[in-house]
Amino acid sequence: MKIISIVIALLVVSAPSMFGQGKSVENEKFVFLNNGVTIGMIVKSVLKADKQRLKLTDQQLPKAKQIITDATVNYNEGVKKLKASGLNNKKLRALAIVVETEKVHNYKSILTPEQYAILVTNHKKIYPESKV
Repeated sequence: MKIISIVIALLVVSAPSMFGQGKSVENEKFVFLNNGVTIGMIVKSVLKADKQRLKLTDQQLPKAKQIITDATVNYNEGVKKLKASGLNNKKLRALAIVVETEKVHNYKSILTPEQYAILVTNHKKIYPESKV
């Protein structure tokens, strides 16, 4: 249950930018959950949560979606590597912190100072050991 809450926390705040992810990535299975969830489903729910929490504008949504997609893909790839080398909670948390911190940094360019302050506050609540 603790791992699921970490994943949800990760996904509520998601994203780094590695441009070039397409629709095919959204259909890829999210390896952390064994219930058939795809990356696209995760991105859609995180985007909806971020839109409400950060009050994203229509102009910010496309870039936010790309940032969230990139973060989700990076997390997914990291989990695959951790599964191959031995997955444990400590490694999973470290991965989440790296991905989420990168997402916060990538979000900075598209958010207003007020929106960014909300994002950083939420990030620090979830990941107090992070350096944002």
